[in-house]
Amino acid sequence: MTKFSTIVLVALLGFATILTTVTQECPRVFLKAKVRPNAKLGVLAGKGRAKITVMLKSKDPVENLDFQLTLPNGLSVERTAMRPSSKPYTPPQIVEDADGVTAISWQGLAFTKRKGGKRRFRVKVKADQCAPETLVVNALAYLMNATDTSCRTPLANPAIVKVRYLTRNKDATCAPTPAPTVNPTQPFVLFGEALRFSQGERLAPFENRRLSLHTGINRHEGIIARYHPEDRQLQSINTPEACYEYCSLNGGEEVPFLFSWNTVTSQCFCCAGVCTPLIVDPDYNVYEALLPRTLPPTPIPTATAPPTAPPT
Repeated sequence: MTKFSTIVLVALLGFATILTTVTQECPRVFLKAKVRPNAKLGVLAGKGRAKITVMLKSKDPVENLDFQLTLPNGLSVERTAMRPSSKPYTPPQIVEDADGVTAISWQGLAFTKRKGGKRRFRVKVKADQCAPETLVVNALAYLMNATDTSCRTPLANPAIVKVRYLTRNKDATCAPTPAPTVNPTQPFVLFGEALRFSQGERLAPFENRRLSLHTGINRHEGIIARYHPEDRQLQSINTPEACYEYCSLNGGEEVPFLFSWNTVTSQCFCCAGVCTPLIVDPDYNVYEALLPRTLPPTPIPTATAPPTAPPT
């Protein structure tokens, strides 16, 4: 009986160890933000500055953790800091996309102690002259490899920067921005250099390593490409142009939509649903498709009438 109890106890301990390993695959990370001056006071458009502080706390040891602060259009970066600082100190990467959204990325963070640790990130920003009244600042901690991101921990309560105006100045200088015109010869444009999707990406092609130009497109439980082997045309996905073509024909998204291209491995990623926020990665570029890719019409053969016999 004693031997049997020992075997059961060992089995239960092994099972518990497996559960602990699974549940602790992602580190327990928490984010909390604070803005000065607060929302009640606000900052003056064109002149005012705000200080955004985000506390990142990990309760587990972790290596190669990335942290990104995302500023909306209307805020410009003046200064950044991280405490405690890494040795040697590596400044964050700062990238702005075509919409004026700025990503500030600290990469390769490590918490080596058994109980994890914490880092404090500070960013001093200036409100633009025509900034919106309410600006939402988001943050994200995550793990990243060559093709995927995991263990995403977003900022539960985004930081809010309130903007005040001198009414006479805003009415005189802040006219609505006209909508951009689309060039028919340029169906897609570079949206963000050194940026990639943080979620929702699908490596193309979805079922093989070839580009399928097909006549049947269906969407079921996400994105599924339906094609007929007898009428497909095949070519390699080895350029951003081919990536745009594939995502436009197979992705099931209406324009405008985003797709990304790995400049090192020449891999194409279509956006499946929500792919933002974009995160910093120097090996990627994100493009925006402005026009759908359409296939040329298939010619319909006409029947040739038999020659008419001459009258006798």
